[in-house]
Amino acid sequence: MASSYLINKGHHDDSVVSIHELDGYKFRPKPGKGNYIRVNEVTIVDKVMIDKILSIKFDKAFKQVVAMALSVINDEDADDDTVQIVLDEVELVRQVLLNRYQRFISYEKEQLFLKKLRLIENEMRMKQVQIKQKAMYLEQQETMTQGRSR
Repeated sequence: MASSYLINKGHHDDSVVSIHELDGYKFRPKPGKGNYIRVNEVTIVDKVMIDKILSIKFDKAFKQVVAMALSVINDEDADDDTVQIVLDEVELVRQVLLNRYQRFISYEKEQLFLKKLRLIENEMRMKQVQIKQKAMYLEQQETMTQGRSR
């Protein structure tokens, strides 16, 4: 049997708040070992707590994108497809930030997160240019060698 509870820590009054009218960040916690209560969904109303939780979630996704970007940047044999995969991941994280988290996080944090994503995107664009220049150079070298052999 599913029940809905409002936990209002620190208030000892008898007022009742309709749980369905609460506007907050909703998420489904992962079941872990030793959990005695099965929780399907949690709604957090406290703005500071929401900000911290979403910052942790964004940092986790951001670290994954950074790891992907670093592996591509440091790979001399990286091709345009691998760069495009990282750019797609950056765009995915940006869309999640703008579509899901924007109304819950502060404007300053949103701008900071977007700035971080732009930095990675700029690095990937520079890597794309390097890959294209390298391909053009190799193609030019090949045509020069073919011209001499004739």
